Amino acid sequence: MTHTHLYELERATPGVWGQEIVELRHNLHESPLFSDDALAALIERVPQQVSPVNTMAAKVHETTSWTYCDRSGLSGMEVLSAIKTGRLWINLQKLEESDPSFKILLDTLYDELRAAIPGFNPYRTSIGVLISSPDAQVFYHADVPGQSLMQVRGQKRIHIYPSREPYLKTPELENIIRGITEEDITYDPAFDIDADSFELTAGDFLHWPLNAPHRVENLGSLNVSVTLEHWTYETRRHFAMNYGNGILRRELGITPRTRRIAGPAFWSKVALTAAWRLAGLQKKQSFRRFAKCRVDPSAHNGVVPLQTAVDLS
Repeated sequence: MTHTHLYELERATPGVWGQEIVELRHNLHESPLFSDDALAALIERVPQQVSPVNTMAAKVHETTSWTYCDRSGLSGMEVLSAIKTGRLWINLQKLEESDPSFKILLDTLYDELRAAIPGFNPYRTSIGVLISSPDAQVFYHADVPGQSLMQVRGQKRIHIYPSREPYLKTPELENIIRGITEEDITYDPAFDIDADSFELTAGDFLHWPLNAPHRVENLGSLNVSVTLEHWTYETRRHFAMNYGNGILRRELGITPRTRRIAGPAFWSKVALTAAWRLAGLQKKQSFRRFAKCRVDPSAHNGVVPLQTAVDLS
């Protein structure tokens, strides 16, 4: 096949993709889409309700250091300057909705993956850009849809863990899927012995199994990564199963007996999930984002505290 952006796609076979960690190569680091000027323009284009700035401790796994920061009224270059000198990160999400160039890039990337992986045909895809400070980290967490990461600028170390107990506690995953909590989950340093670790530089592409927990450490340079998300009919079934099990467990006090994604019990959970969301109960329970800091490129670590929290939801 003709390669536009992705290379070494022979590693992404149907029996491996989505089930194991897959390493590929790409050429996005050669694109002008990721220059400082282009990144600053992206920051201005995406509202902070979609993509707020986050703080993060440098070394220790201190989840209380994960807070949101108000960036309203600042230019994209001011925000980027604060990220370069501070300890911050911003995940610019759903860029296909706000930038035609990223819509084209998203479609091209998934066309290449579809062509290389028989049977892989996601019905929904999304692309984002993650910009983070030289010494920032992203705490142990799990994502809901299928995930890939493409390193564009800088170096980072990513640790990927098995997507099962005890590394991923089932009730915590259910809460993430239901929007009750964000992506953070319980971390134990003892888990590290079973993690697969990778040092990523520009041109590296990494894909991992659905919901696999992971954490990230930047290695002394500004980091820019492209994030890819996709939904297949199988991942949608996993979503409905976990959502239904979460309602049973948390709302009705019933311990789910199965995590199957087929059969009568599964379809009853699909119905329960649909009814719950149609009734508006999802919105009543969803977490809300409050900014406790404001981005300030002249301040230590790039932020100053706010006297009153700002609702970003």
